[in-house]
Amino acid sequence: MFRLDWFRKDPSEKYRMGCGSSFDASDGPRTVVVFGSTGLLGGAIARRLLQEPFLYKVRCVTRRSSGEKARELAEHGAVIVNADLGETKSLEKALEGADIMFLTTHYWEEKNKEKEVIKGLNAIDAAIQCGVKHIIFNGSENVKKIIGKECSHLDSKSAIEEYIREVENLVGNTTGINFTILRLPFWLENFYSVFKPHKLKHAVYAVALPLEGSELDVMSVEDVGEIVASILRRPRQYYGKTLNLSVESLSMENIVDTFNRHFDNRKFTDPKIRIKDMEKFQFPGSKDLAAMFEFYQSGQAVRDIKLTRKLNPHALTFDRWLSENRDKVEEALREAN
Repeated sequence: MFRLDWFRKDPSEKYRMGCGSSFDASDGPRTVVVFGSTGLLGGAIARRLLQEPFLYKVRCVTRRSSGEKARELAEHGAVIVNADLGETKSLEKALEGADIMFLTTHYWEEKNKEKEVIKGLNAIDAAIQCGVKHIIFNGSENVKKIIGKECSHLDSKSAIEEYIREVENLVGNTTGINFTILRLPFWLENFYSVFKPHKLKHAVYAVALPLEGSELDVMSVEDVGEIVASILRRPRQYYGKTLNLSVESLSMENIVDTFNRHFDNRKFTDPKIRIKDMEKFQFPGSKDLAAMFEFYQSGQAVRDIKLTRKLNPHALTFDRWLSENRDKVEEALREAN
């Protein structure tokens, strides 16, 4: 088990004083701090909340405030704040006076589980120190505990979840902090990035997912923005809850057939790749991804389609998503040539 006491000796000692946050619904718009705001997930949430300026002041945290994505968010009303999850003081400055924090951490940047966990714990500590009232975190199950194999990019998030629960039990009653955990399925956006179909020969592409007869829970990351907005409309209903999200569950036959319907000038096939095949691939993170799919196959990745559709009735199915994102997938396929 990943030992959280390596990083935090006594959480109850740290949270006796805040750094100036006060919250009253009558004060006006709530300040929401969004981490990962220039990425897919944080960006989706920031863009959605920026649509309601009378309800939310959106503060986007980035290390690259001069980048194009940060400039676009600023043009839509976001306050851009420079901060680093590895630097506690910068986090406290970013979170000062905030009411809500959305936190997602990123394993793949450094491919280091311990560093990702420390950064997540830094953000949780800073949020509590600053009196943030509601933290929404992109978490995960403990894959190693379930299947006996390391899945660093998910196990790291599980370790941060564990710390959140420790904090909740130790000091939740005195800080007034509230947590909501989101557990996401396979992102449809993977189909134009990490898991884009690869070319076998002219106009023939393989969709290489090791499902081995199982089904895959999916959703578009863009639809998580509306889900967070729904949570914030009735936050007390979701305090202390873990929300397991999915829009639909698909077989490889569903996935391949949908690709073929939308791209009649190409042929898509299922190469029937197995977990043990993916484990032998030579690209960085292949074993990690193989463990992720083994976890998906285990039946322990329980997701709630009914809840997801309640939180976002307009969330896209794969068929609709592919129709709306055909250009992005088309570009990815050209790159695969």
